[in-house]
Amino acid sequence: MVVPNKPSTEGAALDDEWTRHCLEIASRRAFGWVVSGVLAFVGQLLLVFLAPVPDVPMVLLAFSTVVLLAALRRRRPAAPVLAHREWRYVRVHWRHGLLVVHGERPMVLDINAGPLARGRISRHRRAWLVDPNRAGHTVVTFRGVPRLFPAQVRRR
Repeated sequence: MVVPNKPSTEGAALDDEWTRHCLEIASRRAFGWVVSGVLAFVGQLLLVFLAPVPDVPMVLLAFSTVVLLAALRRRRPAAPVLAHREWRYVRVHWRHGLLVVHGERPMVLDINAGPLARGRISRHRRAWLVDPNRAGHTVVTFRGVPRLFPAQVRRR
């Protein structure tokens, strides 16, 4: 099966082949992190019970629990935003760490992208996004980067 390297602008974004491919990759990546986290948690739990000085392992266990709860609370699901909206092709550029979207509905987005993705975006200056929901959440993707980036609208 050949997967396209960009989303289609026809039909709902959630039904798009590119979107399904990105969600499948994200699912596999998340599963790997969950398995790693569970193994680390079990290892720390064993340290708590087997260590002669239980103070340090208890602090590590409490810290890992806080980090896990913070990560679960912070994660925004992309599927509700993609459900009934279509991908829209836009021109973009970076300004002061924010993604500026040009076009008929210009806006400024706060997006969490690493340096490799930022470099690719800076070179190509094009993206696909879905219209934001009432809370200002949207999803952005870029050609050749099989990942969906959640974003928050800062200014319209």
